[in-house]
Amino acid sequence: MVGWWQLIIFKTDTNMKKNISFKYLLIAGICSAVAFTGCRKETTADKITTEALNNGLSFIGFPDGLEQPHFFDPFTDIKTVDVFSIKRDAKSAADLQKDQTITLKALPAAIDKYNDDNGTAYELLPTSLYTISSPKVTADAAGNLSAKFAPGDFQNYFTIKLNGAKFDLTKKYALAYTITDAAGLTVHAASKDTLYSFFAIKNKYDGAYHSTGTFHHPVNGDRAIDRDKTLTTAGATSVSTEIGDIGGSMILTVNEATNEVTVSGNVSATQPLLPVAGKKSTYDPSSRSFILNYRYPAGTGDRVVEETIKHK
Repeated sequence: MVGWWQLIIFKTDTNMKKNISFKYLLIAGICSAVAFTGCRKETTADKITTEALNNGLSFIGFPDGLEQPHFFDPFTDIKTVDVFSIKRDAKSAADLQKDQTITLKALPAAIDKYNDDNGTAYELLPTSLYTISSPKVTADAAGNLSAKFAPGDFQNYFTIKLNGAKFDLTKKYALAYTITDAAGLTVHAASKDTLYSFFAIKNKYDGAYHSTGTFHHPVNGDRAIDRDKTLTTAGATSVSTEIGDIGGSMILTVNEATNEVTVSGNVSATQPLLPVAGKKSTYDPSSRSFILNYRYPAGTGDRVVEETIKHK
């Protein structure tokens, strides 16, 4: 997949290609002398790029996306974690030589909103669990970050040292930020929203699975479910995964005394996931399988899902 910081060059006639190629070799030589990938070729009248409508702009953003999970096997030592990267996509070698400091505002309240929207239970990662080890990314007393780009820098990492001995295995943590001062750069459209980084210790249910079963639709009839799924730690005995074959997110919580499973989550604000009368959802430790029965309401009747999610 082509990242937002890469260029897409469309076809032109043969002569134009030769002229453009020569031009780009000159510009590429200048850029490579400064940094590996920090200089973006400038948009010209005879070339269309993904940034064609923003000719002459340099960008800043998060190249790895706005949700960045960090899930670990249990550990008790200090682990160095690159939480996220922030990238300067300079339009020219001259722009790459600028000294710029980007401000990222900490948004702890955004974690609560994320939980409300997604049925999760993340808490703000307490500062007692980590120290910042990024020489070019620092934090103030309120937790806001400053990412300093010296001349020639095109990518910085927010890196922490995480103390596994202090990590509460029953909890999931998060950090949330947004760019509030781009130092004259343009925040890329894909990076204007809130950035979330998630932290959790994997439980024994976390891993790769395969789901089979049936989705019962009251109007369209039954359809088979046959797909791979990833179950991600959501608590000490909980994992999250997609709902049936429709996407979204549901939480599976195992009662380890009875091996009964509670299915929670929602398709929309008015469509919660509910149990099926007379049927239970369970976990089979011997086959490492979730045997699930759940439903959700809709205008033409309940959609009912029967699926078995078996560990690979």
